[in-house]
Amino acid sequence: MINFATLEAVRYPPELLPSCEYRTITTGNEGEVLNLTRLPRNLLVRLKDIIAVPSVAEQAVNAELRLKADSEVFQVSAGALPDRITEPTTFEPTQYDLLASSSVRLAVYAIGDLDKYKICHGLWVSKTTIADKLALEIPLNAEEAAIDKELGISKTVGRGTLPAKIDRFLLYEYLPIYRETKAIIKTVPTGGIDVETLNPRRIGEQFIVLEKISAETPDDADGNTRITIWRDDDGSPASPLLQLFTWSMGLTYDIPMFIPARREIGIRCETDTERSNYKIRYTFGIYLLNNILKMRWGLLTREDNPDLYKRVIGGIA
Repeated sequence: MINFATLEAVRYPPELLPSCEYRTITTGNEGEVLNLTRLPRNLLVRLKDIIAVPSVAEQAVNAELRLKADSEVFQVSAGALPDRITEPTTFEPTQYDLLASSSVRLAVYAIGDLDKYKICHGLWVSKTTIADKLALEIPLNAEEAAIDKELGISKTVGRGTLPAKIDRFLLYEYLPIYRETKAIIKTVPTGGIDVETLNPRRIGEQFIVLEKISAETPDDADGNTRITIWRDDDGSPASPLLQLFTWSMGLTYDIPMFIPARREIGIRCETDTERSNYKIRYTFGIYLLNNILKMRWGLLTREDNPDLYKRVIGGIA
């Protein structure tokens, strides 16, 4: 479950953090999946790619999704959403894209009993720029106001061309050198296995990004089978940055993510029940580490390049 500690580990923004959970909920109660009641002032989040799947098709009508982004509240019957059980070949996540600057929440309400109800989502996390603050009417500090006046950011925001979407940042600022998909079929004992530790070829000039992962749906949820992920100084095999419960996953759909690392990303599969010939698939990319990203990630300072510093925190780099 993504929590405040997970947000504090976001050091290479923007990052897309995945979550795959399951909940058993009795009638009239909620199962909380995400609850960030007070976001750090310098971060924005977007709740995306929600997948809600009953463990048996008959329970589909028993669930209601409850979402909150800042002051906006949404409720939707999960029985009307596509799922991997009844529509495995046409399955796509729901097209939610909820921006939040102060709080975000996702829960499942049980209209009827829900047994091991599966739910996944993604959370884009980015640093707030001057353009973001102007668009969301968040007050600027003195330095930001001076940069806005110098670069005319408010005029560009008024024209609607800023703030830039995350897709635009990824298109223009991230140069992929190559992208690769790997797949394994291995028996996973109760002690777990190392899937792989991924590294860029040239540390300091390149970085690596874990972009997708999928795993076979196990025969049961009780085995607690999960994919664990850590990177650089964030987490370890014993205490990972993220864990994804594979009961909520499947090979028909890759869980999207965007988790950069400068040195290494580790992937393990853990289980309490041995899984024979277990299937896992993952995609990663190697990218060029340019000056824009170095500035955004704190590897360059204002003194190193004053003009680039202003453009990066302004949101127009």
